[in-house]
Amino acid sequence: MNLRLLLFVIVLLIVPVALASLAWQWDLHWFPLLDLDEPPALLAYAMTLTVGKLGIGFTLLALSALILHRWRSQPRQLLVFFFCLFAALGSAFVTKTVAKLYFKEPRPYVLWLVQQDKLADSRRFYASPEAEREHELQQSLSRVSDNQIPDWLKHHWQEEVNYSFPSGHSIAAMTIAGFFCLMLGYRRKPVWMMLTLAGWAVAVCYSRLLLGLHWPADILASSVLGLLFGAAGAWSFVVLDRRLASPESS
Repeated sequence: MNLRLLLFVIVLLIVPVALASLAWQWDLHWFPLLDLDEPPALLAYAMTLTVGKLGIGFTLLALSALILHRWRSQPRQLLVFFFCLFAALGSAFVTKTVAKLYFKEPRPYVLWLVQQDKLADSRRFYASPEAEREHELQQSLSRVSDNQIPDWLKHHWQEEVNYSFPSGHSIAAMTIAGFFCLMLGYRRKPVWMMLTLAGWAVAVCYSRLLLGLHWPADILASSVLGLLFGAAGAWSFVVLDRRLASPESS
């Protein structure tokens, strides 16, 4: 792994997400931009689910199998690989959790519901415990027609009643993409694999905008943080892997 590879991954992951902030400055409001009853909205939701509570497990399993296929499979190497991967993800999770409590940024859908007179006040909403927020949100969404907000999105909103900044889904996707893109480069895999992985991570970030869960600043900051954590995990693995593969370690 070298500086050229790292810069290539930065361009792949950060530049496309940064364009969202530029579009926002040009008065492009990401939500409600899609017709939520159409396939593009469902595709955005599918992207979100790939780093959800269940989806992230399948995503990590598939990518780990891709990287580790036909590679040295000593138990020590596997242990170091998964330790570095989960250390990166764990660090991202802790950072995201602490930052949300510090910045206390309301989500776009909450402000949208206030504008639609479905919620009284965003400050009062976030001042309540999460269980009460879920109940209040459920009551508010019952007054919104399914043609305007479909049931699947209402349900997803009720699962996301914490603060907006930063984006947990985006930071997870970018940590994963940063780690595995650098691993693909380390193993000299075809470039199209890195492009596909980067495209997936960027799509996850944009899905959070299109579904009303986050602001452009949320996903941009999360992308930078996620790449930092992913790169740190990948670099740690490369250093340790080379030591394990050296003659002195045998």
